[in-house]
Amino acid sequence: MNKQILKLSLWITVVCLIFARPAYAGYIDPNTGGMLFQVLAVIFGVLSGIILIFSSRIKMLIYRIIRMVNGSKGEESSQADNGKE
Repeated sequence: MNKQILKLSLWITVVCLIFARPAYAGYIDPNTGGMLFQVLAVIFGVLSGIILIFSSRIKMLIYRIIRMVNGSKGEESSQADNGKE
């Protein structure tokens, strides 16, 4: 069993090496990477600040949506109950 796995892995390796194509992968220049990191850090900070400042309004909006969804379900069930009587 162990020899079969070894042969199979050898064949897979040989086939992969035969059909391998060159990878034209680029790289990010160190200065560009640092600038990108700084920009992303500022964007993350601004978004975090906006969420923190408006967190109470965001919570109120979410609760209002939940109440609307639950309220519509409650009205449907109460209307169904009234129809049965």
